[in-house]
Amino acid sequence: MPEKFPSPAGWTPPGTQFTSKGTVSRTVSGTVAALIVTPFGIALAAQGAAEMRQWVILGEFADRAGSTFQLLFGAALFLLVAALAAYSPAATVTAGLVWGVLPGLIHLIFPNDTFGLINDLPGLSDELHVALYQWLQTGFALIVGFLLIGAGVAATFRRR
Repeated sequence: MPEKFPSPAGWTPPGTQFTSKGTVSRTVSGTVAALIVTPFGIALAAQGAAEMRQWVILGEFADRAGSTFQLLFGAALFLLVAALAAYSPAATVTAGLVWGVLPGLIHLIFPNDTFGLINDLPGLSDELHVALYQWLQTGFALIVGFLLIGAGVAATFRRR
């Protein structure tokens, strides 16, 4: 069916001169941002969850506010990484693979070696080493990884 009002030859809508695809730069910058932000979200969420476990043990003497804010801030960082899928879906998928699915699968395949690998990470406290191991052991790394991949795939399908 022909258009009712065909555009003149060579005509472009106003403002198109200001748009740019820039998909490579968006993908690279989004992926770098996601790969930097995601481990901070993991560290905060894992540490907050590990400290929340102390509530049961210590009762009223536990630092409930600190661990709650750590967990909430870690969750907010995961939300930021998932929202990056609107900017660059590849960024969210890459972060989900690198920081979630791959460590989760490594733990499933080599459960006895995982604690040693985490213990070899430099610059982390002993509490954070244990919290990260618990994060892997309980399966949250795998779950969060698949959720981030799902956010990236959903954003890709949404664009089409």
